[in-house]
Amino acid sequence: MEKAYSIKELGLLLKAEGLIVAEDTAETVYEVVKKWYIESAQKSENQIDDLVIPFIGQIDKLVLPVIDKIDGEEK
Repeated sequence: MEKAYSIKELGLLLKAEGLIVAEDTAETVYEVVKKWYIESAQKSENQIDDLVIPFIGQIDKLVLPVIDKIDGEEK
């Protein structure tokens, strides 16, 4: 491993184990998990998770650039 926490190297390790991780797949999984969280928070009785809903889009700024680096070629 050349760089700590390298997403590209993680992808290469997964590929070596027979798993193919594509940006499109990772982005779809992220969007589905985000939707699942919002729907779950709305249905749960815990009001604390409701506070996260308005800010969940802010996580995109952190996650989407990482997903964009999966294939090693930024858009």
